[in-house]
Amino acid sequence: MSLARTGKKTSLGARLFKYFNTGISYFLPVIIAGGMLFSLTLITGRIEDGAIVPSNQFWQNIYDLGQAGFSMMVPVLCAYIAYGVGSKPALAPGFILGYAANNPIGAGQISTGFLGALILGFMVGYFVKWTKSWRVPEVLKPMMPTFLIPLITTFVCGVVYIYCLTYPLNAFVQVIVDIMYSLNGMSAVVLGIAIGLLAAADFGGPCSKAATAFTIALMAEGFYVPNGVFRMCCAIPPLGMGLASLILRNRYDKADRNLGISALFLSSSGITEGAIPFAGKDFKRTWIACAVGTAVAGGIGMLHNISSVVAFGGIVAIAGVYEGQVWYVVDMLIGALVIVGILFLTKPKLDSEASGRS
Repeated sequence: MSLARTGKKTSLGARLFKYFNTGISYFLPVIIAGGMLFSLTLITGRIEDGAIVPSNQFWQNIYDLGQAGFSMMVPVLCAYIAYGVGSKPALAPGFILGYAANNPIGAGQISTGFLGALILGFMVGYFVKWTKSWRVPEVLKPMMPTFLIPLITTFVCGVVYIYCLTYPLNAFVQVIVDIMYSLNGMSAVVLGIAIGLLAAADFGGPCSKAATAFTIALMAEGFYVPNGVFRMCCAIPPLGMGLASLILRNRYDKADRNLGISALFLSSSGITEGAIPFAGKDFKRTWIACAVGTAVAGGIGMLHNISSVVAFGGIVAIAGVYEGQVWYVVDMLIGALVIVGILFLTKPKLDSEASGRS
């Protein structure tokens, strides 16, 4: 029986994670569209110091469209986290304050970016949820969702953000920046392993979305290696499972090999969900193999400084990799071959598996 039916409340952490994923779900199409336009710009352009340089005015226009997508991603994240908590009345203040978080504001002209939008999303959502419980005269009720709640929320949360949150949030971001600058050797490998594990943990689900948010937040601060490593890792589970189904022919049947061909195509676009059909048939072995393979690739990818400016993965995203292009491909293959090797050692042959069930 579900928790809802037994009357038990979902934990606060679970609710917060649900609201966060609501924001990420709306945020991803925006960032993917912007990233794809950046990738198109790279057809004739080049990358200098992590920045895309278009080759002519037409591609500059395409780049500007992509840049518009990137500038919208933070307000969209804030607005839809707020929407997840407080529903429609939270959208307008969420967009406004998300924009404020992404641009310099206040006497110190501070921009808190992704982190500020994240916190503001929850702040706006819960403030709106509280205001909806107010008892107001009947004459004011029609004005509440479209006029009073958005206005009051934007004013109150905006003032709190500017005067109370910008400086501590900016200080926290600087701490993260300093930590990222200090990463090298084993510490970089550990981060890469964590990124790889998140990429494979739920085959494109909430954990992968959390890693997406984390790497894009770092990219906004000028750190492109975690993004490059994560984009590579997203392609590894379907690539590894596709290769395993074709190489380990005595462990996978014809139907599996057909799934494997589909998985290879999905891998080319960095769609981790291509490994899900294999996990559905043999979850334990598939999950362990994919987790280890992506963790290994993530660790060595960080050492190789694979850097990408686009927010999607797979081999089609290689144009956005401006440092470590060769390693992007090599490390991806290493991770996939680790998956194949683990399955070779752990997955029974079809005949022996069948005899084990009889």
